[in-house]
Amino acid sequence: MAIKQKMNIACVISGGKDGFFAYNELNKLESYNVKTFLNLYVNKNEVSFHQYRKQLVAMQAKAIGIPLIQKEVARQYENQELFKSQLTQIILNLKDSGIEGVCFGYILAGDCQDLLLRQICKEVGIKLILPNYKKKSSLVLEGIVNSGIKSIVTSVDPKKLPDIWLGREINEEFILKIGKIKEVDPCGDAGEYHSFVLDAPFFLKRLKLKRGGMKIFETKTFLLGEAFIQRNISLDEIMLVDK
Repeated sequence: MAIKQKMNIACVISGGKDGFFAYNELNKLESYNVKTFLNLYVNKNEVSFHQYRKQLVAMQAKAIGIPLIQKEVARQYENQELFKSQLTQIILNLKDSGIEGVCFGYILAGDCQDLLLRQICKEVGIKLILPNYKKKSSLVLEGIVNSGIKSIVTSVDPKKLPDIWLGREINEEFILKIGKIKEVDPCGDAGEYHSFVLDAPFFLKRLKLKRGGMKIFETKTFLLGEAFIQRNISLDEIMLVDK
């Protein structure tokens, strides 16, 4: 009997918990083989919306031991056509290198973004894989914590969450407290907060953050003409260490 070959996958990561949870879920399936990570960044060095440097995502990939492709793109909400063109070319290049599917970790990306990704993947002829898509956010968060993924909150929307949430570890206590705030999606899927993964069972090494080195700073991004404020912590003093 012929052995069925695994599908070669590129898993898109931003450094946060959702993308790595999607990767974790793919690892459970015998039909997929994650050959590379893909990370998109803007403004030469910034992981979009997460406000940390792309070098930190490279450290995560190194900790796992999987190759990483990092590509700069336009901000989608500033130049949709350029973003689509760039992402189409990136995914086309992946296909040409032997990648058969691309995985995203979003739960609900918004109708426009979801439609755009589906259009691109259809045009290129590559499979779109969405392990978290349309799942209940609270259950995804529980799955992240129960899987052993260790992450912290790195930015918040101050209209939804105060600075006290910055730097918090996303654990069982976090699940209980975030679940009590009705206007906040438990996974932060509407931008209420963003995260950074420091360790997981599939990490060969872990990332260590010097807590005393965290500084809070504010950023302002314009989305469709409206100013979107984020409060963030710097991740300047971080290193790879043995487990």
